[in-house]
Amino acid sequence: MTRPCEICGKPIPAERLAALPQTRRCVKCAATVGTDLITARRTVGMDIETYKDLLSATRS
Repeated sequence: MTRPCEICGKPIPAERLAALPQTRRCVKCAATVGTDLITARRTVGMDIETYKDLLSATRS
């Protein structure tokens, strides 16, 4: 199963589609123009003050 790249029109390799089924760009176009994938932002479960304390502790 292949699909054409939305930028250049060349077929997207089956290996890429197996790894990233929702992609609409080939590797070359994704590297040049940017990815078309949208990922959800995840929280790390740490407020900013805790992060700053942790960061300063690792730097000292």
